[in-house]
Amino acid sequence: MVQYGPYPTTNASVLASYNRGDLQLWLPNLRSSARVWTDVVFTGNTNKADVPVMMSVWDKKFRVDFCMVNLTIICNTCPTGGGQGRIAGITSTESGQGVNDATVFINRNAIEYPKSMLTVDGLYAFDDVAPSVSGADGVQLFANKGGDYDNGVSTLDLVLIQRHILNMAKLDSPYKVIAADVNNDAKINTIDLVELRKVILGTSEEFTNKSWRFPTANQVINAENAFPYNEVINLLVSTNDVDGQDFVAVKIGDVNGSASTDVINAQSESRTASRLDLTAAERSVEAGETFEVAVTAANFNEIFGFQYTMNLNGANFVDVVSGAIEVTESNVGVISSDVITMSYAAREAVSLRADEVLFTIVLKANKAGQLSDMIQLNSNVTAAESYVGSTIKVQNIGLTVGSVDAAAQIELFQNEPNPFKATTNVNFFMPKADNARLTVYDITGRVINVRNINAVQGLNTEAYTREQLGTSGMLYYKLESGDFTASKKMIIIE
Repeated sequence: MVQYGPYPTTNASVLASYNRGDLQLWLPNLRSSARVWTDVVFTGNTNKADVPVMMSVWDKKFRVDFCMVNLTIICNTCPTGGGQGRIAGITSTESGQGVNDATVFINRNAIEYPKSMLTVDGLYAFDDVAPSVSGADGVQLFANKGGDYDNGVSTLDLVLIQRHILNMAKLDSPYKVIAADVNNDAKINTIDLVELRKVILGTSEEFTNKSWRFPTANQVINAENAFPYNEVINLLVSTNDVDGQDFVAVKIGDVNGSASTDVINAQSESRTASRLDLTAAERSVEAGETFEVAVTAANFNEIFGFQYTMNLNGANFVDVVSGAIEVTESNVGVISSDVITMSYAAREAVSLRADEVLFTIVLKANKAGQLSDMIQLNSNVTAAESYVGSTIKVQNIGLTVGSVDAAAQIELFQNEPNPFKATTNVNFFMPKADNARLTVYDITGRVINVRNINAVQGLNTEAYTREQLGTSGMLYYKLESGDFTASKKMIIIE
């Protein structure tokens, strides 16, 4: 035990008590004693002092030897005269977006460490960090963020990683290469594709790797030599503030940088208003019948891939069979008896005729009914989207059960971007020129904006600004034309 300071009354009384032997604590069972220092001086701006101590050892026959050691005394209540240091930095993506709710840790060889804090807009700062008293008294900084494995990952990432593996289009930054290492073996290969696809399909909830990695920002790495990389900042603390202790936030699996850095203000991935139109022929089925659904598309032009969730009502998934594109059961995730997911990624852009069968889904009906009532595409598990063109843009995907002509119908798309701060676009498709009305209203049903539109055949776009709508929060917008009515939500954020 070390006793420092005027205890119980004054230094003089402590010294007198010590000299009388009153403060010498002897514990025979522990072979331990106490000593009091009344003259320790904490130098500089630290709360530590090194005191030379003679340490003795003896055996049962009282044969004694000794050595001199330095005892470091830490005063947890001593003032430091404002000499504490401040360490600060940011965790941000390669594109400069600050990452919210990452945990930054600071550690050193002291009983009160490690400490941690959550980032706000990517920023962190540790105040009142005692200066280092030696080269061995530095601190270590590192960051972590977990749990959101599916954040930002999609079949588009599969396309890009696959093209990197095949040397068709190499990933052009070390952070994209780090993101592609899904299984954390410092290699980019087909094993990463398999593991990533399982999370995209919803059949697995995590990677072998962490969800996020945080390489230090001050290291020199490149796309050709990204491994190994450093994730720990080692730092000697001074009495001066030390800024710029930064980390690059890398979302594993997300090589196109679409991951949200803030769940509350998450932005949906930017996509075009056009869509890939899948088509299947309408038919009647009987209970217990195993039947095939041949899927075609009138506009399968320069497609790199697609993904979707399919709800099954009255049927169960049996198999998927390749057609003009190669698919296997590994492209399908069976989430439950009435929900499946699908992900297809091509090495190169694929263009097919409208009469070519892309693939065939084999189902077994558990009740009689029409096919159009049994299958429906949505984004409940895996987002419904497709990837098109030389720049591999993200677009929508839909499925129409009926004739090819039935696919040409009025359709209202989700506004882009959503949520938004300043401006957003509402797109809708018209199979022929006609009158249409767009109405925006709040959650109470109060009408905020009405537009009567002479819609053209094809895609129509209406832009809305925050000033025009004059509010924030959740709103609804409704498209009406003839007997057609459809509504969607939009969100205005501060």
